[in-house]
Amino acid sequence: MSPRRANPARAAVSAFTLLELMVVMGLVMVIIAIGVPRMVQQNRTPLGESLNAVMEACAAARRQAILSGGTAKVTIRGADGGTGFIINAGAGGGRPKPASTDDVYTGMEGPADDAPKPASKPGGGIGFNGRIHDEVSIHGVFVNFEDRMDAELVEVKFYSNGTSDEFTIGMRHEFGDQALRFVQLDSVTGLAYIKTDYEILQN
Repeated sequence: MSPRRANPARAAVSAFTLLELMVVMGLVMVIIAIGVPRMVQQNRTPLGESLNAVMEACAAARRQAILSGGTAKVTIRGADGGTGFIINAGAGGGRPKPASTDDVYTGMEGPADDAPKPASKPGGGIGFNGRIHDEVSIHGVFVNFEDRMDAELVEVKFYSNGTSDEFTIGMRHEFGDQALRFVQLDSVTGLAYIKTDYEILQN
């Protein structure tokens, strides 16, 4: 019994030629060249930049809380002049904590005025400092299911075990497409997600 011989015509049909592979690779490169700049451009809109600022602040505070073994927080407050909002992330909210003369032992006797003045202690460092765009309005801020829309200062805490407060903030570009987008924290993992109003209503 003689073994079967492979049909060379069938083998040629089932394989890709070098020319076909080059055409496919060229099409993929064209798609990447067109698609990637558009994705980057979408993130550079006022709403996209504002959403990214909140996401980065949450990620920085979560990272700092885990690495330091303490509590970090994200603070949102109105900017000077009443336009826009400032976002800070860090253990001390981005402001230095003043030190007292009790924190320094000089070994000298005499009045406290003669002792050298201690330098200010850092408040844990700033993990992130950003801003919500002036053209983006906030439509709802909730921390631990409490409405904080009218508060002058909003604080969201992150803990060393990776958890966080429950936090949801809604934003809309008033001069753009009027799309309403939310940043929502998963309090169990401390991770932030961008959601639509439909996704928020489904929760």
